Amino acid sequence: MYDLIIIGGGPAGITAAAVAINQRLETLIIAERWGGQTTYAMQLEEMEGREVITGETLLDAFRRQLDYLDFVRRFDTVTSVTPEEHHFAVNTARDDCFTGRTLVIATGAKPQRLDVPGEARLAGHGLSYSATTHASLFLGKDVAVVGNEERAQCAAADLARKAHHVYLLAPAPLPDTPLSQKLGQMGNVDVLDCTVKEVRGDRFVKSVVVAVPAGASQAADTVREIPVKGAFVKLSRIPNSELVGDWGVECDSKGHITVDVHCATSWPGVFAAGDVTHVSEQALVHIGEGAKAANSAYLYLLMR
Repeated sequence: MYDLIIIGGGPAGITAAAVAINQRLETLIIAERWGGQTTYAMQLEEMEGREVITGETLLDAFRRQLDYLDFVRRFDTVTSVTPEEHHFAVNTARDDCFTGRTLVIATGAKPQRLDVPGEARLAGHGLSYSATTHASLFLGKDVAVVGNEERAQCAAADLARKAHHVYLLAPAPLPDTPLSQKLGQMGNVDVLDCTVKEVRGDRFVKSVVVAVPAGASQAADTVREIPVKGAFVKLSRIPNSELVGDWGVECDSKGHITVDVHCATSWPGVFAAGDVTHVSEQALVHIGEGAKAANSAYLYLLMR
């Protein structure tokens, strides 16, 4: 039986595993692959062949440690987690079953895609799902942000401090909040109620095609092509919390696992970190939360 089983191979999971190993816990990390959503690179036309930025570099030291200690990792998909007396049973797609005294859930969240022509082809070539990771690459450029929720508004506000001009393409009207009011006051931000129809560009993002619905000033929907160098998709995401949500671990209305300041969930011995919680979307914060979750699991075991 393991002291700790970590589910998920993103920044939080990798960090939790490295910290737990350093604490001499019998540790197992189960993941489909390393890196989570930090693994996709971004390349722009102006830096082609010269520079590729990827969040994975932040985790190299921890990941190398796990690659060397191959007995602490399994590349597999967890299909179910069952609480049993004083431990948890973790089943995988390869019909393995592992038992652990504590768990760290770091399963991340599924980003919602646009599902429009050009999206898949241009991902990593001007189209991004992480403004935190890639915003600094678009200094002085025109960019688009797709979404209307708080995460899209925050991305637009962040990009407005770096980019030349920001188009916030909202599929629904923005809620009336201090943040949306501030966006309306920014001189380099345009908020458009519209639907994205296509992302265009031969090798790199060149424009976004949108449909603007009919309104008081126009009798029918109009199609508009907006020239941009970057497009950030910031639609809602679905937390991958189904492994524990069915047996009583508390989640919020959107499915994020609820944690306290120690990354502890409502179920004793179960901790969570990363995008599956609602703490942050930043990889650096996920690294810290993963370390915190592992240390909390260690202290939990010390007291038992």
